[in-house]
Amino acid sequence: MRTAPFRESSHILHTLPRTHRRVGVRPAHDESLGYVLPVPRGWGRVEALAAGPQRGRPEILGVFSPEADLAGPRIVVSVTRLPWDVDPRAWVEHHWRKAGWSIAVARPLDARWHPRFEVGALRDTESAVEVRRTTGWVDNGRLIRADVAAPTSNWARLHDLLWPCGVLCSLSKPTYRREVEVQCRVGGPWLGFGLPASWHVRRVAPSLQGGSRWVASAEAGVAVVRIDATPWPPGGVEPVEARQHRLRRELRSEGLVPARRVHRVPAEGAAGTPGLAGVFDMHAQDHEEPFSIRMAHLDAGGVSVDYVAAVASPLRHPIDCMRAHRALELAVASTQVRPHDEETHAA
Repeated sequence: MRTAPFRESSHILHTLPRTHRRVGVRPAHDESLGYVLPVPRGWGRVEALAAGPQRGRPEILGVFSPEADLAGPRIVVSVTRLPWDVDPRAWVEHHWRKAGWSIAVARPLDARWHPRFEVGALRDTESAVEVRRTTGWVDNGRLIRADVAAPTSNWARLHDLLWPCGVLCSLSKPTYRREVEVQCRVGGPWLGFGLPASWHVRRVAPSLQGGSRWVASAEAGVAVVRIDATPWPPGGVEPVEARQHRLRRELRSEGLVPARRVHRVPAEGAAGTPGLAGVFDMHAQDHEEPFSIRMAHLDAGGVSVDYVAAVASPLRHPIDCMRAHRALELAVASTQVRPHDEETHAA
């Protein structure tokens, strides 16, 4: 292909009434999954492909194609009832890789289409190389996806025609609720925050005098999320680098060897949180297995909050890693700093 296989093609929107028709579908078994999307003119809907809902697996809501042969170009609308709060883009990437797809692009879409994301991939089939692009988002604990696919021989010709099918696909009656699980509120002397209900939270002794610390773990036991809250010292806010250096010392005391390199990563679901100083990744290793360490730092209202998500063997436990990263995001995004004299209750 001479052009980029995955690019924005918003120019097609100007001719949409001529090239596409607006199609609305209301599944009989669940009217809350009714959806609308633009479908290329001349394409029809393939009936009777929906499967019964099974948590964690896609349920097909509709397939659209120019012909009955589904090995050719097609649009597939599906829903997955997520079992936990995870990053939906990471969820899609993980399952596509397991199915033999090579991920070419995975990113959030432009703010105009927020909070949608896209994943693009290629895979060898018996007869050709196939290209696939999904546009997805979460509504009321359900991952909604519009996948478009075609052989590489047709992709360049169909790319712009298929582009709006995902970004303009929407539920007829969206709830705009992105969380999958109920959030449990946790309180302390200076702040409150939320975590998904599947995480068990306990308050433990802090490492710094005058601070507060909470530790949360999921049932599998390979991932831990820790939140530390500390009032600002008289000299002002402690630099992020000093807080990360302290974390390194703690990791060494627990038998882990942290890598030298720390790199900033997108804040994703925590983006825009007041006082957020950044989200960072670091790797560590003990004598048996590697660890993924994700850190976030927030400074607001006279309090510094440090969040850490640690996952053992993240490549062997990708779902636990997704859950830990999403729990950290939700904790950051839901943090509310309180006045020091406000009465609170600890979880």
